[in-house]
Amino acid sequence: MTPFAFLGTYPPRRCGIATFTHDLAEAVTSAGKQTRPMVLAVTDPAGHYAYPPEVKHEIRQGVKGDYARAAELVSYSDARIVSIQHEYGIFGGDDGSYILDFLTPLRVPSMVTLHTVLKQPSTSQHSIVQQMAKQCANVIVMSQVAKELLASGYDVHGPKIQIIRHGIPTMQATDQESLKAGFGVAGRRMLLTFGLLSPNKGIETVIRALPAVIKEFPDLVYFVVGATHPVVLRRDGEAYRTMLEREAEALGVRDHVVFRDQFVSRVELGHYLQATDIFVSPYLNEAQVTSGALSYAMGAGAAAVSTPYWHAQELLAEGRGKLFPFRDSAALSRTLLELFGSGTELARVRSAAVEFTRSMHWPNVGRSYLELAMKTLADAPARRPALKAARASSVPELRLDHLHRLTDDTGIIQHATYSVPLRSTGYCVDDNARALIVALHADRLQSSPDTRRLVTTYLSYVNGAQRSDGSFHNFMSYGRVFLEAERCSDDCLGRAVWALGVTARLASDQGCRLLARDMFTRALPCTQKLGPRGTALAILGLTNLLVIEAESTSLRSALDALTATLLQRYREQASDDWHWFEPTLTYDNATLPLALFKSYAITGNREALRVARETLEFLEKTCFDHDRLHLIGNTGWHSRGGAKAEADEQAIDACAFVLAFRAAYLATDARHYLRRMRESFAWFLGENRLGLPLYDFATAGCRDGLGTTHVNLNEGAESTICFLMSLIDMLELAGETPEHAIPSEEENN
Repeated sequence: MTPFAFLGTYPPRRCGIATFTHDLAEAVTSAGKQTRPMVLAVTDPAGHYAYPPEVKHEIRQGVKGDYARAAELVSYSDARIVSIQHEYGIFGGDDGSYILDFLTPLRVPSMVTLHTVLKQPSTSQHSIVQQMAKQCANVIVMSQVAKELLASGYDVHGPKIQIIRHGIPTMQATDQESLKAGFGVAGRRMLLTFGLLSPNKGIETVIRALPAVIKEFPDLVYFVVGATHPVVLRRDGEAYRTMLEREAEALGVRDHVVFRDQFVSRVELGHYLQATDIFVSPYLNEAQVTSGALSYAMGAGAAAVSTPYWHAQELLAEGRGKLFPFRDSAALSRTLLELFGSGTELARVRSAAVEFTRSMHWPNVGRSYLELAMKTLADAPARRPALKAARASSVPELRLDHLHRLTDDTGIIQHATYSVPLRSTGYCVDDNARALIVALHADRLQSSPDTRRLVTTYLSYVNGAQRSDGSFHNFMSYGRVFLEAERCSDDCLGRAVWALGVTARLASDQGCRLLARDMFTRALPCTQKLGPRGTALAILGLTNLLVIEAESTSLRSALDALTATLLQRYREQASDDWHWFEPTLTYDNATLPLALFKSYAITGNREALRVARETLEFLEKTCFDHDRLHLIGNTGWHSRGGAKAEADEQAIDACAFVLAFRAAYLATDARHYLRRMRESFAWFLGENRLGLPLYDFATAGCRDGLGTTHVNLNEGAESTICFLMSLIDMLELAGETPEHAIPSEEENN
């Protein structure tokens, strides 16, 4: 007996990997003649699930510490090997980097099944898969194309890479006509697409193909079976399903399309598949290395017709199905007419699919996993030695207690006396914009009604503060009266634009995204004459928006213009011994190279990268004492040729360093920046000039700065928000510590 632990999503959570984890655990347990398996279930932020008894531990997706605790639980249990189901989106951190916080302390062997393998992975996706490949005894993929992509896209290859195809249920032969009768379509031709509904499914292509087919075969009925994907449902509601229904109505085929908005059981799914004549898989892009739906359909004996995504090309080769081009409804019509018009060809395709998929039945797949595990254990020590925990594991858990304490129904109050909000100081756009960014990222990590309420509150404040010319009133009294100023400050405008760009990209609520986009459009013309910091902050807003609007020429032109402004300022002010944009280093300095690193990531502007590196290096030389951050004090700053002020170091400056070093790492792969990022964050925890912590673990607030001999004990909005911004960046990149990161080409030379 080989006791297994399984890590992944798990029913009753509704997603394909949850179903896969359940079926795999059941198959391996049956093959090994074991009792109930041990399951570690990853829970999404919005989910509260009544898990079955085999789930021994829940891992909250966005809570980093849960991953290490799960590893400890497994290491000291009876489990001898762990099977991990990997998909970038199901684990916390950037691209699911928290999975590395599970693997690092794990003391038993592991095997990881990759459900997604990309042709052109991002830097962090590439690094995460490489690190998993190093730490796991086996890497399992479900297709030959996935194995080839691992080698070409991730440089992961060798004997530990194994192909075990997607499992499918074993179905008993059942009379097709009786099943059709149960669905109310006895004696009619049946077409089917199933799976969680989302826009990338391409179902509109099938609906647009129907008129030509129905003209020849008027008895045809197309079933679309599956609930809307939970993430899509939370973000967009039933907009996609409604669009499909209207499309069918407009084309005059609504009576031939049946939408079943349900998450079907395995038995129900088997009945649908065995009843159908042709299964259509109309995905919209090729980057799909596995499809459980297509595998299930072939195993059930349906004739499969698909767009040529990678897995479909492999499964349907040698006459086991038919392919048609992406989004080509006319080609799909011709293919369906050909199959429905030839009973012989339809039967041949169905028979070939059934024969090919026999080895994919779950009992066979379970045995394959078990045999691989036994071989792995035979080649490995019974227990791995304890590994050194990643230093990032000391990062505090994300808590918003003090953020909530400072926030009322208007917005976040500027200052506090100790930990108590000082209401007489009122509100400002500066703080509410930055708080909005924190709330958006927090909602992505640990979504709840509370985080969504914070997003709405802060966005509402910024919206109410926007003037008719697109600029902003910065300050508001506690009595909700805006305090007039002749002009909007650079910081106020820049931070608002940054926050609006992040909102348009990340907000879970469509109304928030649309409002932020409208406000961004009104504010953008005001950014043309900003100073260096305002320009840098506006660049951060543009780079966020361009992530989702990459084809926008107007946004790209605006980004190019602001980047050029910042670079020109550097050319005018820099000298051999002063690599900076101004004659004085003041506050929030690292935001300027941060903006250039972000701009480079979008534009590929090599001058932006060079200046970003030069200026960040200049700040390092000025602000680091070996491995300790020693910031420029607010009482006097640091002018060219002068001495650096000591007193009144501020959280805003430490935060800018954390964000800048992370952006530098993502742009260059240089591990040095990760070390500096960690050292910058440690400033909040006591690695500073006074050796005193600014973060208050009791309140989850941050104290307002380092004086000459003591810490300012007030916990105001700016310091708390800056700490949370820094913490979120640390959490999102927690797996990318210097101990694990892949060396850059530069460092290898």
